[in-house]
This record gives sequence, structure tokens and C-alpha cells, in this order.
Amino acid sequence: MRSTRGLRGPGLGLCSAVMAACLVAASAQAATDAYPAGGGTFSGSAQGWQVTDASCNVPAFCTASGGYDGANGNPAGSIAANTTISVNLLTLFKSTVTVQSPDFTVAGAGDGTLHLDRQFDSGSLVDLAPQASYTVTLIDRTAGGQSVPLTESLSSASGFIGKDSAVSVKVGHVYAISIATETSSTVAGTAFGGGTTSLRFDNVSLKVQTSGDGAGSRGGAGGLTDARLLSLVKGSLVGPARLKGNRLWVKVRCPAAVGRTCRIAVRGMLRKRKPATLTRRVKVRKGKAKRAVLKVKPRARKQVATRKRLLFKVTVRAGKAKATFHKRLKLVRR
Repeated sequence: MRSTRGLRGPGLGLCSAVMAACLVAASAQAATDAYPAGGGTFSGSAQGWQVTDASCNVPAFCTASGGYDGANGNPAGSIAANTTISVNLLTLFKSTVTVQSPDFTVAGAGDGTLHLDRQFDSGSLVDLAPQASYTVTLIDRTAGGQSVPLTESLSSASGFIGKDSAVSVKVGHVYAISIATETSSTVAGTAFGGGTTSLRFDNVSLKVQTSGDGAGSRGGAGGLTDARLLSLVKGSLVGPARLKGNRLWVKVRCPAAVGRTCRIAVRGMLRKRKPATLTRRVKVRKGKAKRAVLKVKPRARKQVATRKRLLFKVTVRAGKAKATFHKRLKLVRR
């Protein structure tokens, strides 16, 4: 009888080759590109980042500056926005520093994640109770536009903490990341001895999915991520809003491109953090629309009744993806 031993080696080799090919394909599907290329870790240098603005409201006693900080980071190495106060500052200070990445061209389209680690160090200015805030802007030089994926205010010192935000980019477009900071005191100095406070950033990067399923920071089947859903549903609240008594009627829709049923929560707002109505939740099939009826809160009825336009907060869920936006609609009476 013919031996089968000679067949086992080639057969196993073929299986191994097929498995390896599958692993390579799977790896390719999960691949991401990070921008700026090689930048944002600040390991050994500023990696092309530059200070584009630095100023303080009391220039005789306050100096705003920024640049590479090799001693501090996560790990060591960061880009810093510094405020240095000289002796005998007898008033409140406010300084601004803006740092910006080198330009980069995105090779893959779709959804991505902007990440950074930030630290606020009060230094020897702790007696002035300094506070800080920063705003991250993604500049699209090709289209001439920009978006603000991340902003945060800090009222006390903290170590390096990671922050993430979903973004959407286009193939071949040239982008840059800008971080504008503001540092100010809440207590005026007296016979103050001076010192420095710093807002530092490390591991700043924009990671973009390069493959097939287009999965982003969170999503479900079909590549629907938070950022993709947001881009699809920004027009899902249709005006005008109609007011009759203590009820508001608004039209919500689920774009067909979402590819599944939308669960939509909508609420009228006097301003972004002050609700005017209760929240109304509706399910809307893809490509369809519904009217949602919102009940106006008793304490907000007089204010709503005098408005010509009203702000609405809309949260849309589709699969595992979630998107929230605000939109102002014309208000008419029935």
C-alpha cells in the first residue's frame, strides 16, 4: 500500500500558507495610519510642532511661551504651554499659547480617533489658584475648513490623562492639528514671589482606519462608527418646530445611508445646559421620518412662548454607534 507520509508535509505547508495569508488579510483590515507620521510622541524633540501664538494680558509681569519639554511626559517628552509670572504681580493674569503640528496628508479616508495625553502643573503659582483650558482644532487646509473635536477646562492640577475624540477625514486632504490653550489666575497676587505653571501635551496623534470595514473608535456591522453616524444624521432634525400650548412638535428622520433603525432622543433647550422640555425618544426606520411630541416644562413655558427660535439636543443611536448634536430651529405657533 502506498504510504501517505509524503503527502503530509506539502499538505501541512499549504494549510500554513493559507492560514498565514488569512492572518495577513485580517491584519490589513485592522490596520491604521497615525498622523503626523512619527510625530506627537515628542521623544527627544518637538517633532516639527511649533508655537504660533503666545501672549499675556500683563506683559510687564507675565510671559507666555511654549515648546519642547524633555523632562515631562508620558513617557518623558512633551509639548508645553507655559506661563511665567515675575515678582509682585498684583492683579489677575490671563495668558494664551497655541501650538501646531506640521502639515500631513491623509492617505486613507473615513473615520478616525484623535488622541492626546494632557497634564496641568500649577507649579509654584498654586497660591494664585490657576486654571486652564484647551481647544484642539483639526485644520483641513485642502478644503479651507476646520473642526473642533476636543475641548476641556481644568480647574486644578492633574497628571497626564488620556483624551479621545472621533473625527472624520478625507483621502488626500492636507491637515494640521492646532492646540490653543488659555491659563488664568482666580486669585490676585500680593507680595508674590513668581513662578511658572504649565499645560503639557504628549502622544498627540490622529489615527485613521485604512481598511475595509472602516471601524472607528466604536461601531457595529457595516463600519458604522460614531463619527460616521454623526456625519449622516446632522440633518435629521427638520424644522420648523411647532408650539401649541405646552407641547412642541418636531420632525426627526433616519437617513437611509445609516442602514438600520435609528433610536432618536430629542429635547428642547433654553441653552445647552438648561432643558426646556422633557426628552422624547422615538424609533425611526432607515429612510423614514416621524413627528416627536415634546412636553414643555412648566418653568420654561413663558420663555419658550417668547422665542422665535429654539435650541434642540439630539442623540441618535444606530447599532453600537452613537452621535449627539445641537441644532436651532425656527419656532412657530399653531
